[in-house]
Amino acid sequence: MTSSIIFLLQIFIVVVIPFAVLRATRLKGLVPRVVVQILVGIALGPSLFGRLAPDYYQIFFNKETLAQLSGIASVAVLFFGLITGLHLEPTTFRGNGRAFMILSVASIVVSAGMGFSAGLWIARYQPGEVGKNVTAIQFAEAIGICSGITALPVLGAILHEMDLFGRRIGNLALGIAGVNNGVFWILLGLLLTEVAGQEPEGFGVLMTILVLPMYLAVMATMVRPLLRRVILTRMKNGEINESGLALVCAATIGSALVTQTLGLHYVLGAFVTGMIMPTELRNAILDRLQVMTLVLLMPFFFLVTGLRTLVDLNSSILLAVFLIAAAIVIIGTGLAARFAGESWPNSVSLAALLQTKGLTEMIVLTILLDAKVISINVFSALILMAVASTALPMPFIRLIPVQN
Repeated sequence: MTSSIIFLLQIFIVVVIPFAVLRATRLKGLVPRVVVQILVGIALGPSLFGRLAPDYYQIFFNKETLAQLSGIASVAVLFFGLITGLHLEPTTFRGNGRAFMILSVASIVVSAGMGFSAGLWIARYQPGEVGKNVTAIQFAEAIGICSGITALPVLGAILHEMDLFGRRIGNLALGIAGVNNGVFWILLGLLLTEVAGQEPEGFGVLMTILVLPMYLAVMATMVRPLLRRVILTRMKNGEINESGLALVCAATIGSALVTQTLGLHYVLGAFVTGMIMPTELRNAILDRLQVMTLVLLMPFFFLVTGLRTLVDLNSSILLAVFLIAAAIVIIGTGLAARFAGESWPNSVSLAALLQTKGLTEMIVLTILLDAKVISINVFSALILMAVASTALPMPFIRLIPVQN
């Protein structure tokens, strides 16, 4: 087979198979589509396809074909970072009062604290799992970030599928997830800054710390008003035209270039672009980019990630069970919600929703693996944790009726 035929077959499998599986198994409405997409990516990797048909695996996923897939996956990650930032709508943070404040802190401290403790345990008893050139504390910080972060776009998709948009529990979950994302992306940036400063090829931790505030100030005070002024004048009927969309993409790529040069990751720059985007432009950009990114582009990232995920029954599965227990802290977050005055059904449902990790954690894990903060075993285990935590909320909430 020629490389073009192989590439087209890859596109067909990656995009079509998850929908076919959902339809054939009648899991639609019970399991989020993203979970099936992730599992298909893992199944096509060395964990299943590579073991069952190693010769065909080498034909479909050799260095030449992987280069094409990796390019598309990088574009997908870039736009996903932008979309995640765009979902940080300021209105989702308002009007939730005491419960919002308590749960925002709890969703960060409880999950990240348990993940951090798990990371210290792994570093002590399985030191070989700690990445090169990082300390045990930095490794534990990475596990804490992965355990605490919530996938904001995936949470939005789940709320939409379950008709929870506009209801109090949905708005509360989105607001908390927005704070959660902002805090953990910042923590990830600080961790990468520290790690980059230790690497010979890094930009330098001191220089990064000095330049980073200036970059953020430029984005907020210059790029944001420029985007508003230029794009709004070209919008008709609330829709963004081609030139406006090109400007958004240019700002996103430019911002990503800055963060990558600083020794961070380009997805952080894309995230910042979405975060500083004027409110009037958010929905128009999401209408243009979100469906294409999540349905067409992100499956390529799942495939590339799956090709790097090797499930070893002697290590990764056991480690995954431990990390899943540390990450899915329904009791901790649920008790905090109950303390804030929520009913028990709402408390448990909210805790389940806030454990949705999906795409965001997979991107964070890829960043950490590339930065040599975590090992391939930890990477594979946490991928499984991301799948489990993302699959949990939908069936869980269907069993427990949410109160208005």
